[in-house]
Amino acid sequence: MPLHYTDQLQLLKDLLEDHQFDGYGTVNEYEQIKRLIDSLMANEQLDEQTKNVLQEIYDYGQLGKNTEPNVLIENYKEQLSEWIDQIGSYS
Repeated sequence: MPLHYTDQLQLLKDLLEDHQFDGYGTVNEYEQIKRLIDSLMANEQLDEQTKNVLQEIYDYGQLGKNTEPNVLIENYKEQLSEWIDQIGSYS
């Protein structure tokens, strides 16, 4: 059963919050972030601003596969907070 749009956003937000809180993310989590965003981007009703934010998070997920996780999260600490707030406003 596929996840509803709001459920996908909540899961994405939860993953980002975990990264922010733990200061660490696994390769599987970064891949899950990318899959969630692929699914969310298929929604034709998304506005340009939302698409831009999701693209930024997708890029973060892509970097997570190739970068030391704790270094990546430290570099994106402020951005994670902004993304979490923005996603919270979408749901």
